[in-house]
Amino acid sequence: MNGPVASHSSILLLDDDPDVGLAAQLLLQRRVAPLHCLRRPAELPAALERLQPGLLLLDMNFGPGRTDGEQGLRLLSEALARPKPPRVVVMTAYAEIELAVQALRRGAFDFITKPWDNVRLVATCREALQGSVESETTTTTASLESMAGSPRSLAAQERAALVAAVAASEGNLSEAARQLGLSRAALYRRLEKHGL
Repeated sequence: MNGPVASHSSILLLDDDPDVGLAAQLLLQRRVAPLHCLRRPAELPAALERLQPGLLLLDMNFGPGRTDGEQGLRLLSEALARPKPPRVVVMTAYAEIELAVQALRRGAFDFITKPWDNVRLVATCREALQGSVESETTTTTASLESMAGSPRSLAAQERAALVAAVAASEGNLSEAARQLGLSRAALYRRLEKHGL
């Protein structure tokens, strides 16, 4: 990766699986924005400085057998603490929904479960980049507080509420529906709508 031009409409992906990087590149390069792939967490600070992407797609676990997400959460905090942070979408396996909720609470824009749904990944990346460009033009100094507190679309808020309720009820959908004030059927429809 020598000399790409910094662009707030570009995407930076950090995932140690080269197949994930290739699949994301094939999907997003033409449909959304230029995409640069990294495989090692140590490369992230320099790449963020050089590329200044509008969006960071961040895997939460690096290295064989790692599932606690601790390294991904640390990298999320470091990326959001930058003077002009990118929007961050974390990428987790299906079993790591609680980890995704933690990332959202710490300022991630959204999360994608792997293996991902192509339509959902494209839509999430477009929404994140759109918000990144808007915040770049409306404010000269982006801070962690303003990024974490920025308004999100109603769909993103609904999705986050669904994920939080399902995680809080430890996967018990009857309990999650009760917490949300929905019937089980209504909860199923919303989960399907958001690809959960």
